[in-house]
Amino acid sequence: MREGGTLHPQLRAIEQELAAATTRAARLVDRTVEEAFHRPPAVGQWSIAECLGHLSLTTRAYLPLIDDALQIGRLIGGRRPTRYRRDLAGWVLCRISEPPYRLKTTTRPRFVPANRGTRAEVLAEFVALQQELTIRVHRAEGLDLGRLPIVSPFDGRLEYSLYSCFRIIPTHQRRHLWQGEQVERRLAEGTVGDSAAGLRLAQSTD
Repeated sequence: MREGGTLHPQLRAIEQELAAATTRAARLVDRTVEEAFHRPPAVGQWSIAECLGHLSLTTRAYLPLIDDALQIGRLIGGRRPTRYRRDLAGWVLCRISEPPYRLKTTTRPRFVPANRGTRAEVLAEFVALQQELTIRVHRAEGLDLGRLPIVSPFDGRLEYSLYSCFRIIPTHQRRHLWQGEQVERRLAEGTVGDSAAGLRLAQSTD
């Protein structure tokens, strides 16, 4: 992480969003016993373990893209703007992904998680990757993030700025943490496997 200096307020806000997601995930895992953690609410829907696993797969896909953009940013130089702004793609993706959401999309095979690993292992992977994301947020200090493009790992036809990327990631995390919390609620209510419950769970933002 950056030593000394002051992190841009908007980057600090992203850091705080990532920290809040980490805390939220830890509390969700702590409230769930091992069997329930791996239990899907219905056929074709994700368990809590799979919700967190998907987020870890997503972060692993984003990290090298972020690193490439940061390297380009250091090479081209330039001053950071006083205020960062999302581009249209970033704004739309954040808007449709923020829970509670209505749009259900299909996940590409590479982002479909395997329902394996203990609660502790799944959470540890998620936390470690959150730390890696936070390091990248600090490395972005001083760069003009609006000029640095990221091609979506979900759809190669979609491009947005690195700043938009930093906003999309925690929004995507809130989406699937909310999804996991709905699974937890259904487990507590005993409605798992009840088709009448009709809960529609999304599997991706992109």
